[in-house]
Amino acid sequence: MRPISRRRFIGLSGSTASLLCMGCGTVLHPERRGQPAGPLDWKIVALDAIGLVLFFVPGVIAFAVDFNNGTIYLPPDYHGQKSPNGDGKQLVKVSVPGEKMTVRKVEEIVSMQAKRDIHLQPGAYQTEELESIDEFWATTDKLAAL
Repeated sequence: MRPISRRRFIGLSGSTASLLCMGCGTVLHPERRGQPAGPLDWKIVALDAIGLVLFFVPGVIAFAVDFNNGTIYLPPDYHGQKSPNGDGKQLVKVSVPGEKMTVRKVEEIVSMQAKRDIHLQPGAYQTEELESIDEFWATTDKLAAL
């Protein structure tokens, strides 16, 4: 077996580093794609910076990919909020006609109530039918424990 030349070793190392550091936020937090700019996630910044220090071009690409995708930012404040009445707003009961609930229908109803676009990704949410609005927080805790 012949020894690997220095040029080939550097090329392979650079290629490997670019694959590993190609947007650390995009790899570690794909659910953050498309979120608005906000406070930086310093863990992702540090990982991208390591790529920048070790291999300049892949590090620059990692930062560019994470900023472009929005994965370098922390999720908004309302993301994952679990405390009852955490923002002072009351839960609202929404009655839906007896038609079959589809993902599209749920997105439409929740978007209308939240006054912003909601897009549900398969496998990223859980549903449960409630008899009354009072069951909401107990059901939320039960689903979170699964």
